[in-house]
Amino acid sequence: MVKPIFNGSWQNMSYQVLARKWRPRTFEDMVGQEHVLQALIHALDNQRLHHAYLFTGTRGVGKTTIGRLLARCLNCETGVTATPCGTCSSCQEIQEGRFVDLIEIDAASRTGVDDMRELTDNVQYSPSRGRFKVYLIDEVHMLTNQSFNAFLKTLEEPPEHVKFLLATTDPQKLPVTVLSRCLQFNLKRMTPEHIAGHLRHVLTQEGIPFEEPALWLLARAADGSMRDALSLTDQAIAFGNQKLSGSDVSNMLGTIDQRDIEKLVNALVENDGPALLSEIGRISDFAPDYSVILADLLSLFHRVTMEQVVPGSVDNALGDAAQVESLARRLSAEDAQLFYQAALMGRKDLAVTPDARMGFEMTLLRMLAFRPGADRREPPAIASGDSSSGQEPREEPEPGPEAPGPQPELSEPQPELTKPQPEFSKPQPEQPEPVAEQAAPEPPVLEQAAPEPPVLEEVAPAGVAEDPADGPPPVEADEAWLASLDATAESAAAEAESVDDYTPEPVVEPALEPEQAPVPAELPVESLPESGEFVWEQHFRSLGIVGMPGNLASNAAMSRHGDEIVLTIDEGHARLLNARHEEKIGEALRKRFGDTITLRVEQGDAGGRTPAAWEERQRRARQKAAEEAIRNDPAVQSIVERFEARVVEQSIRPV
Repeated sequence: MVKPIFNGSWQNMSYQVLARKWRPRTFEDMVGQEHVLQALIHALDNQRLHHAYLFTGTRGVGKTTIGRLLARCLNCETGVTATPCGTCSSCQEIQEGRFVDLIEIDAASRTGVDDMRELTDNVQYSPSRGRFKVYLIDEVHMLTNQSFNAFLKTLEEPPEHVKFLLATTDPQKLPVTVLSRCLQFNLKRMTPEHIAGHLRHVLTQEGIPFEEPALWLLARAADGSMRDALSLTDQAIAFGNQKLSGSDVSNMLGTIDQRDIEKLVNALVENDGPALLSEIGRISDFAPDYSVILADLLSLFHRVTMEQVVPGSVDNALGDAAQVESLARRLSAEDAQLFYQAALMGRKDLAVTPDARMGFEMTLLRMLAFRPGADRREPPAIASGDSSSGQEPREEPEPGPEAPGPQPELSEPQPELTKPQPEFSKPQPEQPEPVAEQAAPEPPVLEQAAPEPPVLEEVAPAGVAEDPADGPPPVEADEAWLASLDATAESAAAEAESVDDYTPEPVVEPALEPEQAPVPAELPVESLPESGEFVWEQHFRSLGIVGMPGNLASNAAMSRHGDEIVLTIDEGHARLLNARHEEKIGEALRKRFGDTITLRVEQGDAGGRTPAAWEERQRRARQKAAEEAIRNDPAVQSIVERFEARVVEQSIRPV
């Protein structure tokens, strides 16, 4: 028989894992549970001890550890104290798990009523060594209803020498009769910042070299559990051969480094498509969980928005405070919101995409393609020499001054009111009339109680063919950045309240013969101008500017200096204006005032002198008149008096 030869040291075979080696030995060693420790320390110092304590919280946050520390505090030979000596026989035996008067019970494996009856029978006996007999019951929610019923009376009135310490990860499963008999302490999940700080201390004491990004990867992967963080650290040390690097930890966890997230976001901010696709291809080699990457992006854009709205609110919980502050300065608020919404929807779509990488790639490409101000690219045209097509490419004629009406611009989002507007007067394409014979339309009256949200879809006026050169219909993803348009229009309407006494400045042009539609005399609407005058606010709709150009122009103030027309528009709408919009507006103005008219758009305060503000004042006046008419109506007053009814003014709509 050959005996094995052992030349090493037995000490090397007694390695203790970090989660057990660095288990707290005093209350001062505990991390992140100060609210629980403060209550226990004060109770011990003042000798105000309860007979039953319930500790709740997720796995690995210190429930059992606090129970053992409390047992040491109760049985230390120096007396009941919040700072046990740690050297007496009771402290050492409790620390080593062999103290006879500390009975640890795993309720997950002893759920029967017979086990609980055995416990209640032994409670009456005095402790053998210590001052108190301490029952530490872990995962107490696993007990059956019969076991709880057998335990209730003892839990409510135990002998003076008995203390019950209960621990559970699911307090909702406990009967309320048990909860009412205990002092309950909820242990918080550890923040990544707390976990990273503790790992830094442990690795420094252990002499293990580490990189800072590796600590944050481990802290986030631990998901609030310090025990999980130490276990993952043990695994990472073995994986990296006694050192922790960010790349090794990333490979081990199947995630990507925070620096990779930073590269993706930088490519988005710089609008660099090739760099974005290159980075996606590089990280795909690690076979990451794309849902986790999108979750990291959501967290990042959320914190960027917080920093933009409330400067200085960003914390360093993920170790990237400097990056968040930098992005908050480089990204516009619209971009941050669009990126957040795209990541949120993309994460939902991952479950139904044929390939996870495809869904992730498409999500980032949406962020890149639909940023406010991004160029709208036309579909590639068919080459003239293409033999696959039997038709010659058709050239679309440019609209001339004699064009019957404005063509809809379908390549841009076209907001339009969802309710029909019979009061709006537009030129009819089938029967063009000379400019001098057009009638001044009735002031437009909005019948909605509040501005309707824009519909990203335009119906071409009757008799006007859609121009295929204008591009494909708008994409619904533009709705994210169009929301800023509505918000600005509402603010303009609010400003119009303060300038109700404003008299629009008329623009003199050749005399017209207005044919005004009858306006109810009782409605306090603004008076129409005299013949021969064109008032921008009131007659804007007669220009027939539709779609996005019409929406932008309606939020601008107009002034005329000879043959030059100046539109003053606020910053929010000016950011959405491009050359194509200006061309559409200028074309409509030249049709109205002559071919010599030039258009200049400048950024500034419109001061409520806009068609949108004027229409809002009209709407408010009509609404106020309608409400007053309902209140003064004899029939309504009779109903209110006889049936004690009340008028819901929000439901009133002007006719």
